Amino acid sequence: MPPLSSILADKTSLEYKTSKSKPTKPNADLAAAYAAHAILARFSPQLAPSLLDNLLLAEVAQSGVSSKTRDVSASIGVNCAIKYVKIGVADRSLSVSYYRPPALDDPNVPDNVYRYTEGSVEYGQPNQTFVLYPQYANGSTFIYPVSSIPSLTTPYINSWYKYGTPEFEAETQELLELGGVVSNRTAYQNDTAKFWLGAVGSGGQGSSGLTGMVQNISISLLPSSYSAYDQAKFFAKLGAAFYDGTVTVWYVKFHALRWRPTTAIRQVQVMKYYNPRWAPFLAMPQHPEYPSAHQGIFGGGWGVLEKAVGEANLNQTFTVRTDWPDLPDRTYTNLQQAADECLSSRVYAGAHWRKSAADAFSLGYKVAQYIYDNLDKIVYGNQPQVAW
Repeated sequence: MPPLSSILADKTSLEYKTSKSKPTKPNADLAAAYAAHAILARFSPQLAPSLLDNLLLAEVAQSGVSSKTRDVSASIGVNCAIKYVKIGVADRSLSVSYYRPPALDDPNVPDNVYRYTEGSVEYGQPNQTFVLYPQYANGSTFIYPVSSIPSLTTPYINSWYKYGTPEFEAETQELLELGGVVSNRTAYQNDTAKFWLGAVGSGGQGSSGLTGMVQNISISLLPSSYSAYDQAKFFAKLGAAFYDGTVTVWYVKFHALRWRPTTAIRQVQVMKYYNPRWAPFLAMPQHPEYPSAHQGIFGGGWGVLEKAVGEANLNQTFTVRTDWPDLPDRTYTNLQQAADECLSSRVYAGAHWRKSAADAFSLGYKVAQYIYDNLDKIVYGNQPQVAW
């Protein structure tokens, strides 16, 4: 491939002709590229001088447009990006949270209630001393109506299984069997716990890598005929579903305040399966257990993807890549197969009881259905704050 400077020089005559016929008509692909560059450079400035800038320049060269078309496209894209960055800065999800869980050794905390989780020194898991992102529960959604969150979440807030119920016993037994560092998992199940995190640089201890996996699956399954506008609209729905699903899940988390499996298994000494040395296979997330953030995010994205693909096309074969080191790609014959495995991954990790993962997926999926049908009806930034 010739140097970028040569590509730009070879297009001089084409740029002149374009500028004569349509001097200021914006190019949709370029506007999207400039908007993406502005957002990514804002939040990952270390990538801008080389990776992001070079990708943008290559996009400009490939487009073959005039400098005037380039500039008007850039103006539209960058202005859109700035608008949404400004709105995001004012969102209460960035506010300080004063919530702190009880100490892990507090004897007055009732069963079922979240507290800081005890670590496992022998497995390199430290005691928890802070809680992640409680302020997300205060955030404004992009599309899903804030006014509808209480009615949507009410059935979930008190639906998790309490200690002593048969359902709790059964699900905790599954965690003891499949969720600990020492367990009866197969090698494939070990890899499954890691595969569906896919977070490079985080040690796999976060759920952010999952969003990229769903984006890549979407790219492989969506029609190749999608225009830049079709793509932009789909990924707007997908991104909104990820975020709105997170806000909704966090709203439930900080109302339910449910303990983590480590606390239940180690500290409830009357339990027949009490095990003071039990540790989750992967590090325990630092926020209340119910519902699963991982599956709320995934359910949001999956709901948008399934609706875009259409019910008649859910049985497609596709391949998924993870960023977890040394794990091979996986191929699935339908979307449900992948979704079921992703849900089970949170049990194999030892992070969640199964109902927590299933309910979170359901919650995110419901949010996604609304977003898919109503993207054009809500203006981001005009939503009220969540009322507690």
